[in-house]
Amino acid sequence: MRRQKKLLLGLCGAFVILAVWLLISLIPRREDKMHINAACEGYRPQVEEVAARFGMSDYVDLILALMMQESSGKGPDVMQAAEGAYNTLYPQVPNGITDTAYSIECGIQELKYAMDKAGVESPTDMEGIKLALQAYNFGADSYFSYLEQNGHSVWTQQSAEAFAQMASGGQQRSEDNPLRDPAGPWDYGDQRYPEHVLRYYHPDGVE
Repeated sequence: MRRQKKLLLGLCGAFVILAVWLLISLIPRREDKMHINAACEGYRPQVEEVAARFGMSDYVDLILALMMQESSGKGPDVMQAAEGAYNTLYPQVPNGITDTAYSIECGIQELKYAMDKAGVESPTDMEGIKLALQAYNFGADSYFSYLEQNGHSVWTQQSAEAFAQMASGGQQRSEDNPLRDPAGPWDYGDQRYPEHVLRYYHPDGVE
């Protein structure tokens, strides 16, 4: 009788543990959810004004998330837009833009171009936004040309790495390169750029 009670208690304990585990596993996880800092938030009025001029008012939070990833709101080239096609006044080299207002204007135009190419339909069109963000980082024309040639219509890290491998001429980042883990193995751009930007972007209706 005592042995049966012990067995029953053991079974009850195992059931409780299983139930708790199932409950925890069903709770939505919010890993790596981060927020825009005060420096980037300080640019919100300026971003809103420029975004309105280019039909991007619905995407102000996305623009600020991109700024957060690019610069954390530090330095004059807050959108890191110097190497983009819309910079015609400053050297097209990293941090080449020395006018913050111009960096924001160039960056917003660059993002709009990428979003148009990706066919982004709304602030919650995450598949389109991922493509547009990767295009912002890689360069829209060459990236979308690669996607079309290879039959890709959604962003994946694998396709981003394949493009970077091609664009880098097969040049890998060394094991001790601090960019290798966060940005990918190939020496071209950030192959996880959409994930990195979207940590800071939390539109209503998207978990």
